[in-house]
Amino acid sequence: MRTDRTEVLTAVAPILAKDRSASMQVIADRAGVSRATLTRLFPTRQALIGAAAEKILDDCARALDQIPDKASADEAFGALVRDHVAFAQLWNVVYIEADSLGAPGLSDRADTVFDRIVGIFGRGQRDGFFREDLPATWLAATFCGLAETAWELVLEEWMGARQAPAFLETMLLRGGKA
Repeated sequence: MRTDRTEVLTAVAPILAKDRSASMQVIADRAGVSRATLTRLFPTRQALIGAAAEKILDDCARALDQIPDKASADEAFGALVRDHVAFAQLWNVVYIEADSLGAPGLSDRADTVFDRIVGIFGRGQRDGFFREDLPATWLAATFCGLAETAWELVLEEWMGARQAPAFLETMLLRGGKA
């Protein structure tokens, strides 16, 4: 049975992705912890979701911080694809839950992460790696949306976890063309 705060928070995002209204008991059961342990770690559902959102934002920031400023567009895009789960969770959990939690700080942090992703795509456009006729914001939003789709397909066992990065790369760089 899990008792580590980080392990519990890691388990929460997939649970919320499948059931936004999951109760503390349902979350505890699906996360593999007792209800007592869950409430000891997070006294309220709001505290749990807020902590999960903070972890996701930290994971996104850490992934972005690992991309060197001088990385080529191909390398930066590869890093985004490699760490797509954090960005999928950003899109799936943080943006939706921050508003319901009444936590503008989470929304601001999510916007900062998204702006950094837009910057990577903008730099990739300037370097000729991505099409210039599409706004960088559109490319970044498409990446996050496709990352969320890939993550959910893995959660639902429609796709293997190792297939997801290739799916993202193919859909963003070549579209759905054969």
